[in-house]
Amino acid sequence: MERRGFLFSLFLLNIVIYCGRYWEVSGCLDWERKSLNTFRKALNVTSNILSSWDDEASDCCKWRGITCHNITGYVLKLDLYHLILSGRIDPALVELNHLQLLDLSYNAFNGIPIPQFLGSMKELRHLNLSDAGFSGRIPPQLGNLSKLISLQLSSTEYSLWSLNGSIPAALGGLSSLQSLDLSWNQLNGSIPAALGGLSSLQSLDLSGNQLNGSIPAALGGLSSLQSLHLSRNQLNGSIPAAVGGFSSLQSLDLSVNQLNGSIPAALGGLSSLKSLDLSWNQLNGSIPAAVGGLSSLQSLDLSWNQLNGSIPAAVGELSSLQYLDLSWNQLNGSIPAAIGGLPSLQSLDLSGNQLNGSIPAALGGLSSLQYLSLGENQLNGCIPAAVGGLSSLQSLDLSDNQLNGCIPAAVGGLYSLQSLDLSGNQLNGNIPTTLGQLSNLSWLDLSNNSLTGNVSETHFENLKNLNDLDLSFNCLVFDLHPDWVPPFQLSTISLRSSHLGLPPWIRTQRYIQELNLSNTTISGVIPTWFWDFTTQLSSLDLSNNKISGQLPNPLKMMPATYIDLSSNNFNGPIPCILHGSSSLDISNNQFSGPIPPNFTSTMNDLLVFSARGNQISGIIPSSIGKMESLLVLDLSQNNISGTIPLRLGDCVDLIALDLSKNHLSGRIPISLGLLHQLQTLHLSNNSLSGKAVSSLKSCTHLETLDLGQNNFSGHIPTWIGKSFPALRILNLRSNMFTGNIPPQLLNITSLQVLDLAQNCLSGSIPQSLRNLTAMKNEQKSEHFLVNGTGSYYKENLILSVKGLMLEYTRTISLVTCLDLSSNNLSGEIPEGLTSLLGLRVLNLSGNHLTGKIPEKIGKLALLESLDFSKNQLSGTIPPSMSSLTFLSYLNLSNNNLSGKIPSGNQLQTLSDPSIYMGNNDLCGPPLTDKCDRDDTYQSPMPVGGDVKKDDGVHEMVWFYSAMGPGFAVGFWVFCGVLVLKKAWRIAYYRFFDKMKESLLFKCRFARC
Repeated sequence: MERRGFLFSLFLLNIVIYCGRYWEVSGCLDWERKSLNTFRKALNVTSNILSSWDDEASDCCKWRGITCHNITGYVLKLDLYHLILSGRIDPALVELNHLQLLDLSYNAFNGIPIPQFLGSMKELRHLNLSDAGFSGRIPPQLGNLSKLISLQLSSTEYSLWSLNGSIPAALGGLSSLQSLDLSWNQLNGSIPAALGGLSSLQSLDLSGNQLNGSIPAALGGLSSLQSLHLSRNQLNGSIPAAVGGFSSLQSLDLSVNQLNGSIPAALGGLSSLKSLDLSWNQLNGSIPAAVGGLSSLQSLDLSWNQLNGSIPAAVGELSSLQYLDLSWNQLNGSIPAAIGGLPSLQSLDLSGNQLNGSIPAALGGLSSLQYLSLGENQLNGCIPAAVGGLSSLQSLDLSDNQLNGCIPAAVGGLYSLQSLDLSGNQLNGNIPTTLGQLSNLSWLDLSNNSLTGNVSETHFENLKNLNDLDLSFNCLVFDLHPDWVPPFQLSTISLRSSHLGLPPWIRTQRYIQELNLSNTTISGVIPTWFWDFTTQLSSLDLSNNKISGQLPNPLKMMPATYIDLSSNNFNGPIPCILHGSSSLDISNNQFSGPIPPNFTSTMNDLLVFSARGNQISGIIPSSIGKMESLLVLDLSQNNISGTIPLRLGDCVDLIALDLSKNHLSGRIPISLGLLHQLQTLHLSNNSLSGKAVSSLKSCTHLETLDLGQNNFSGHIPTWIGKSFPALRILNLRSNMFTGNIPPQLLNITSLQVLDLAQNCLSGSIPQSLRNLTAMKNEQKSEHFLVNGTGSYYKENLILSVKGLMLEYTRTISLVTCLDLSSNNLSGEIPEGLTSLLGLRVLNLSGNHLTGKIPEKIGKLALLESLDFSKNQLSGTIPPSMSSLTFLSYLNLSNNNLSGKIPSGNQLQTLSDPSIYMGNNDLCGPPLTDKCDRDDTYQSPMPVGGDVKKDDGVHEMVWFYSAMGPGFAVGFWVFCGVLVLKKAWRIAYYRFFDKMKESLLFKCRFARC
């Protein structure tokens, strides 16, 4: 009976289901329509985009974005994607008890928090609030959505509103979740280990946040994971080996973090992995050979780490690999030939490493390769001709290596090639004419090599698509017919340091934007057609030629143009430039006259203006303050007079200001204190006066302060030692400063050059000299000191070195100099001076210093120039001075030194006696005064200490130990000679006979 009842019920159920396919509810349920109306009223809608919702009594299942169940009428989906909605989310949504999908992404809720009540909608399968303008924390209540399959709370990279705070651990309870996207927010804190419990998760994207800490090993429990993206965070620590357990993983992106440690070999077990990106981290160690087990891998990016060791040959086992980037690491060794066996490889980038050896010919077998970059390594040998077999290659970069030999003619067979960069090598020989057949080539850079021979029309015969050409810094001879018309239209031409003059074919180039003909032996006056042609240029460099004549006035250029006309013979007035410029360098010419008052009217956007080394006169116009974008202003070495204009303080972005070697007078205007970005200030060699203006203390980024050779007076300000923590160069030379050297000045640990010479300073030299940390270490980095201006401004300084005034430019970063000469300083030379082990120039001459030269002066092993002359120093010259092996200039004259001059090592080469003149009690070479017999030779004292007390005992022991054997050997040598030489025996005996007779005669004479 029960069985019959069950079968009847089953029969009725089948009828209901079958009939239900043809039965639909006539509209949505009343309470759900009311909930939706309440929800709608809380929204701000800027258009009629929700016009279907306006009839509140209509069927809500037909409203835009609503999907209902076709039997029950329940609202299942609410999809309001990208409708620019704002306002608030009303809790009435909770009444939609059967809602499975809620998509409010790409709207504009203007920073409101995600409603906590969404965690009560237990039937939700898909929740998408991405880039909807929500902010604040992720509510932990979302962890109650046990049926959720997809959760998307991501933002875009440049969104105004994004989520923050830590990821709630409660999300680990979403056991059905398959996709979690929280990317590009401002989430912080560590990744909760609880996420490792999401056993159904297939996609996890937390990229583009501020997450920190290490990757929790618990994530290894995500057994269904296919995609993991944690890039662009602040994650650190090592990659957990547990990640190697993701057997289904196809995409792993941990790039742009702070991960360290080595790459775990366990990653080699990810046999399903197609994409692996660990770039832009701090990973170290070698690349594990286990990567060869990633049999499905199509993309591998380990670039911009600190990986070392050689490239494992196992990489050649990745038969599916299409993209391989190991660039900018510390990889060494040779390129494994096994890479040539990757049949699907399309892009190979090994640039920026320390790879050496030759390029393996096996790379020529990569028939699918489209991009190859091996630049900035230490590769040597010739370019293999087998490279010509890369028929699909579109880009080849072998720049900045040590490759030599000729460019193989086979390169001309790369018919798909679009970019060829062989610059910065040691290539020699001729450029093969076969390059002229690369009809698809758009970029050709062969600069900075030793290529020779002629360049003819054949080299460019079919280069109809060539866009960028750089043949600079070679030894090429351009043998082109004056009427030659190229097949190409270039946008960039760089032929620096070539012997070609002004090429007439340039006139045919209608679309050229950048032209560099620096140091190309152009002479005479530029033809007028050239200046009409420049109106299309964004960059023009004619520097280091012998061009004469005047510039067109006005000079017509494109807006924001880089113009370098320096080191020529241009004369006449400075022209006005129509449409403005971003950089104008007319330095080292013969321009004369004043700066035109209207010069600044079209130059408001000028970043760099250098007119150094001309014959410019008049005053600096106050209108220069209108050039508010100016980064560099260099008017040095001219005939400019007047005062420094107050309006110069309006150029608040100035990084470098150089007004040195002019005829400026008056005081430093207080407005210069507004230049808060200033890194270098040169006002030397003028007639400026007054006290150092205290407003400069606001220029806290100063690295160079050069006020030398003016008429400044008063005490050296103590605030210099506090206000300029990054100061490297301080030059107050040849002024009228008085008082003591402020100890605060010697607390600037970055100071490399301190020049206070030729002032009226008094008192003793402070013991705090030992605080000059930058002078304690050898400066090895050769670079321009000024940052932010590229190569537009080259720091320069004139120093008194080796008795001469020498100008330093690029090498100024290597100089360490302490010059306190020609003052009224007294007292002894402080012992702390000998701790400045990196010092190269030391000058304390022309003072009233007393006492001895420090015994440990020999510790200053890098000293090249040492001057203690014209003082009242006494005592002997320390023997340790002979240890100064770099010393090429020494002056100890006019003191009260005494004793023997040490000899040996470098002192032997300093044979000019004037070095020691004026010290009446000195003796020994190179002076003519010989020392007394009892003045024994002083051997060089060990640097940094005294001779040990028991040294004399050891010397006596050795002396007496050697006396006995020495006497015995001498005696038997003498006797042996007498036995063997008869003539010597006869002479010896006759000598004694004469001695006997002489003594007898003297005795008889004495008796008488």
